[in-house]
Amino acid sequence: MNTTGANGPFRFMECSLLPVSTGFRAQTLRELRSAVPEIPESSLYYHFWGRMLRPHIAESEFNNDFASWADGGLGDTELAEALSAVNPVKCKDLGELRSILEDILEARLDQGDFLSWKKADREFYFIACKKFMFDTGKVTSSLEDFPVAVKTASRQSFFHHFLDGRRRSPEGKDDFSLWLEQFGEGTAEVRRLLGRVDSYLFSLGELKGQIVSILEKGLRKGGKK
Repeated sequence: MNTTGANGPFRFMECSLLPVSTGFRAQTLRELRSAVPEIPESSLYYHFWGRMLRPHIAESEFNNDFASWADGGLGDTELAEALSAVNPVKCKDLGELRSILEDILEARLDQGDFLSWKKADREFYFIACKKFMFDTGKVTSSLEDFPVAVKTASRQSFFHHFLDGRRRSPEGKDDFSLWLEQFGEGTAEVRRLLGRVDSYLFSLGELKGQIVSILEKGLRKGGKK
């Protein structure tokens, strides 16, 4: 759903993820491998992207729930590192992401050591999610005001427009870039730089800082340095 429009003002939306139980859980690597083909795609989405919207006491060194469980629950650092290396934004869809996850788990099981049947200290509960969108009432039409508007947007709003925007767009473009297209060549360099930012390798706060910096430098005085 395009909430910005091809032309006109940028309307800031927020999204929230409502966790939903899938009924699937795992306490061993084999159980995890058996469940992955059966879970809904929204569960994959939740365990790879949902962490960005959940409150954290501290940032985890692993960037998805599967990797965190492999390390903290199973004590399998090798598997945790392999799972953490998966970058879902490079997958064409959630089906490809599921296949990559299955391959990693299968390869670990093929090694045949005790970790394949070892019981974890805590079970892994597969959580699906439903996504809800809300209009914040915040609107901007000016290029000069846009960086400040993005900077002061909520985490939920930034997540919706930058990260989830890329997943919603057939071209993989975030909502900010799509809105800036209406201003033509004057925003071309800004859009190019936005497109180069990896939306999964950083925390949400770090990502927002990068995007705001690009907008502030590139849109200052109509893009003039």
